[in-house]
Amino acid sequence: MSKNLSLINGEFNDSISVYDRGLAYGDGFFETMLWDSFENKNEINFGVEFWHRHLTRIKNGCRLMQINFPSDKEIIRQRNLILKASLKEKKSGLLKMIITRGVGGRGYKFEKNMVPTIIFLSLPKPKIKKDLKLGVTVKVCETQLSKNKNLFGFKHLNRLDSVLARSEWQDEKVFEGVFIDSNQNILEGTMTNIFFVCKKILITPPILDSGIDGVMRQVIIDNAKFFFDEIIIKKINLKDIEGFDQMFLTNSVQKIIPVSRFEKKKFFYKKNVKDLINFFYCKNEKERIKRLALI
Repeated sequence: MSKNLSLINGEFNDSISVYDRGLAYGDGFFETMLWDSFENKNEINFGVEFWHRHLTRIKNGCRLMQINFPSDKEIIRQRNLILKASLKEKKSGLLKMIITRGVGGRGYKFEKNMVPTIIFLSLPKPKIKKDLKLGVTVKVCETQLSKNKNLFGFKHLNRLDSVLARSEWQDEKVFEGVFIDSNQNILEGTMTNIFFVCKKILITPPILDSGIDGVMRQVIIDNAKFFFDEIIIKKINLKDIEGFDQMFLTNSVQKIIPVSRFEKKKFFYKKNVKDLINFFYCKNEKERIKRLALI
């Protein structure tokens, strides 16, 4: 069996119709999550990290775009189907959920009763390189991030800004590129959200009319009080970074990635960020799954 599995509308398959609106127009949304398993009384249990947050965000996106979303029960049934099959090959991995409006004719207009296409992909968990834990290098991107006051915050299927920005560098020493606006305000990374630390204050840019309100970003904001004296959400200009002590990136796959260098500015991460990282890497699998499922 392949280490990659794909489930489409409840059936193990790896192809969709060429008339699917997700392919034609990017008419849909996606979420990427980690899953893990543990053995309890000779029974294998599994959990998906931050499942309810991911489910809520994709449901809100579908509601905005009037995509017919299936019941939570059906989504969970299909999720569990692919995860149980995945357990034959691995104990943990990456789960991607994609929902499109479904198969339709040519043109932007859509029928109200269209049946959505539900896709689950089970993929190997990316190996975390040692340098990610020590700190990574990031750069400023020349590509501009598109603004959309309706769709900002969601992970819709139109990711061309990030594709174009990621093509700007080939240097493997550079981990991530950072979007800035026309006023040189820092927005987000091509695949991450951004945080800075000034002594015991955590600071992150707002998600106003562009970018993704990452699930891990939400989790960090909600739990910042346990590691920092204050959290401030405000615009951050490139010239402001000289006043910060630490910088880190977040996403749902790699969680927290400390930054050692942003352009010419060097950072060294300290105890509060180390404690934050350790909180999300509990060694006890059962306890970690339980903790992250509740966050």
